[in-house]
Amino acid sequence: MVRTVGVLLPLPFDKPFDYTVDFAVQVGQIVEVPFGKEKQIGVVWSLEPTSELEQGKIKAIIKAFDFPPLKIEMLKFIKWVADYNMAPLGSVLKMVISVRSVFEPSPMTVLYTLSGKTLAEAKLKNSDARWHVMDLLKHAPYTRQEIAAGAGVSQGVIKPMIDAGVLVPIYVENKKEFTEPIGDYVKVDLTAEQIKAAELLCRKVGAGFSVTLLDGVTGSGKTEVYFEAVAKALEQDTQVLILVPEISLTAQWLRRFQSRFGVRPACWHSGLTVKERTDTWKAISEGRVKVVVGARSALFLPYTKLGLIVIDESHDHSYKQEDAVNYQGRDMAVVRAKIEHFPVILSTATPALETLVNVDEGKYDCVKLNSRYANAVLPDIKIIDIKKDKPQRGEWGVSWLTPTMVKALQNNLENGEQSVLFLNRRGYAPLLICRDCGHRIQCPSCSAWLTEHKNAHKLMCHHCGYVDDIPEVCPHCGSAEGLTACGPGVERVEEEVCMRFPTAKVDILSSDSATSFTALSKIIGKMERKEIDILIGTQIIAKGHHFPDLTLVGIVDADLGLMSSDLRAAEQTYQLLSQVAGRAGRSDKHGTVYVQTLHPENNVLKALLNNDRALFMDFEKESRQILHYPPYGKLAALIISGTNQQQTGAVAAAFGRTAPDTENISVLGPAPAPLFMLRDKYRYRLMLKTTRNINIQQVLREWQKMVKVPSSVRVEVDIDPYSFT
Repeated sequence: MVRTVGVLLPLPFDKPFDYTVDFAVQVGQIVEVPFGKEKQIGVVWSLEPTSELEQGKIKAIIKAFDFPPLKIEMLKFIKWVADYNMAPLGSVLKMVISVRSVFEPSPMTVLYTLSGKTLAEAKLKNSDARWHVMDLLKHAPYTRQEIAAGAGVSQGVIKPMIDAGVLVPIYVENKKEFTEPIGDYVKVDLTAEQIKAAELLCRKVGAGFSVTLLDGVTGSGKTEVYFEAVAKALEQDTQVLILVPEISLTAQWLRRFQSRFGVRPACWHSGLTVKERTDTWKAISEGRVKVVVGARSALFLPYTKLGLIVIDESHDHSYKQEDAVNYQGRDMAVVRAKIEHFPVILSTATPALETLVNVDEGKYDCVKLNSRYANAVLPDIKIIDIKKDKPQRGEWGVSWLTPTMVKALQNNLENGEQSVLFLNRRGYAPLLICRDCGHRIQCPSCSAWLTEHKNAHKLMCHHCGYVDDIPEVCPHCGSAEGLTACGPGVERVEEEVCMRFPTAKVDILSSDSATSFTALSKIIGKMERKEIDILIGTQIIAKGHHFPDLTLVGIVDADLGLMSSDLRAAEQTYQLLSQVAGRAGRSDKHGTVYVQTLHPENNVLKALLNNDRALFMDFEKESRQILHYPPYGKLAALIISGTNQQQTGAVAAAFGRTAPDTENISVLGPAPAPLFMLRDKYRYRLMLKTTRNINIQQVLREWQKMVKVPSSVRVEVDIDPYSFT
């Protein structure tokens, strides 16, 4: 019987398309359908027609794939994510069925088994070699190579048996095997405080939906504590997802997991090959993988029986995606857990303000770890006022390290201990300027200065990826001596360190040097083996690394993050500096953190100095409450972009004229975005602000209906934006 069903495609459409089918299908089934001149992979969304298209114009489903259908809960999750983030349904589905190669024909292995035909019937002579083959295959089918090895015969014995029909082929899909982790493989000795925290988390597993903040100081052993909850979930035969900021997924963390559970977990991140992604996606969808550790995109994999999500470093801003579908991974994980009725653990030393408010309001539970593991103590914090303790110019030129910082590094080297210098700025210098004419070298596609990367002898745009050679003369006035690097990046700090300490082993850790999981792990491994004395790094260095001999952390420019107009700038700076500081003194050696700043009176630095997070967060809460900013209000950004400045500006102005304006709703803008030109497109921004009781998505939908937008202009919606560029 032919019927019409709705199939959702992984394309930027909000509704499914109708197709006919003459075989049994169910909601969530993954199918192949014709779409235009191509074929698309889709999901059966409805068993009823979704349009009034004439039957004769509806195309037929080509085939259904032999994969478990997406669960009804997964379809609800896709719908929720699309509705909340105002993204097309199909764009969210694309994140679920993201690996196209999964649906291509799989490589097959040919095994051979006995057909039941005797040697006599096959007119083959009896021989010991042939009987050895038949005896072997009584137990299980094998490949020709395995038969030859197991029976001790040559291929010349096997081939006639196949040709005569004594042995028949069996075709088996090649599937990568994922060994299951063992919950009680190794029991770790926990402190009394850790045991109490672990017991609370374990009670949550299998008890329905809940969110628990695991709030522990840096080095308190949070990972080992949530591993106990992972073991409990394995005991209940459910799948576990551990989300991490992608760049923090190092061999160090994987070794800790393997030591605890006997095997490595399945991984999901951008560094995987197509084959690795294909094998992992298939295994997850078939329930053959029990534990997955991955970046935010792992949240959208088709788990069959997910029973626990752990979000490590849950404060990290990298959980916010700002590409294709804008979403906050931490919050969407909580939504998925609520829909599927299982617990979420948020693990961090510096919780997001939104998380703390949810704890205050009783929506989330909280368990604390106040002490470092194995008698380690928190490092001493020392603030250096650059206005008083001024960097001294050296033979290399401008210095970026104060005398106090230099002396501390010298002492640490003499003591044979490791140091880290933190500066959250890639490259050699953020700007190349001509002293003779004032020309600044800018990206041709973005309204951003090109960053000098001296080691690569390149100028790079960190927004669009544009790369050019460093010019020999000023491209504006032709001056051969005027071009000057302004400001420091990690390469420039490295240059100074190498000049000051020529015998020291120095390296850089940034997204330029750690371009892959392998490259990152290599640098981390060198640090672990003490092959590095001074490591200079960007924010990657703050991501949970553990170095027993690291006793000195120097923060080169603590003010850098505070210059942003982002409403979370102070909070993010506090989190980042706290995490960086937390790398020092994590073992039996005491650590010290030196913080260079022009503003020692800043609230962020006072909180860091006094180890008083509560005081800082209370100030942040009060500020947000006064301004009705999240989590005490709602924000959404409209980003209008296009290649024609006049046309794009006109659309932005139209949104400004039709903007809602009530007691509970207000709009800021339109205004040119701080990054006005990005990838050859002009950009304008508007900010919608509402009280908590307003359905901000509905306000946006009604607002968008009032403006006619030409196809050449894009209107992007970002609910609860994190970026304000």
